Amino acid sequence: MMENLVSVTQIHSEGFTLLGREYSSNAGAALDFGYIWGNFFETGGYEKILPHQKNKDEHCVDTLVFYTKSPDCKTVYIGHIVDGITDMPEGHVLEKFPASEFVVVSSNWQPTEGESHDVANAGKDNLKIPDGYMEDRASPYVQVEKIYHCPEKGHKLERWYPIKKK
Repeated sequence: MMENLVSVTQIHSEGFTLLGREYSSNAGAALDFGYIWGNFFETGGYEKILPHQKNKDEHCVDTLVFYTKSPDCKTVYIGHIVDGITDMPEGHVLEKFPASEFVVVSSNWQPTEGESHDVANAGKDNLKIPDGYMEDRASPYVQVEKIYHCPEKGHKLERWYPIKKK
């Protein structure tokens, strides 16, 4: 499985703005992704978001941000990174995420989304944090996930995990 891992890299994100939908679960309950994805697509999915996307070349990229708003609230945002938006589709949120350091686990292109998740999971299990850094457990980010769906190539997954200097 690790031979399918393209890279583990360190990046600095200057922060970004995501246009999408927000889903939260309180009191320590798990997020229900069956409901979340069903609701997301029933309410227009990416069709309402694509016209506002910052990088038009990334038309096949889904961005999920797992974020902690409070200790007892698990939140996921599903959408696309945007810039300079003035009008927002009904029922959507425009959320600004702060700058942060991340270690990124990337799979190569896989035939299915499930296989790209398997490769990224194996990468997380064997992840080595860069020297001089440690996991940032105080970060509001839990992880950022970018899922690439391209008919010509297949599926690719990036998972960004927050880190900080020791």
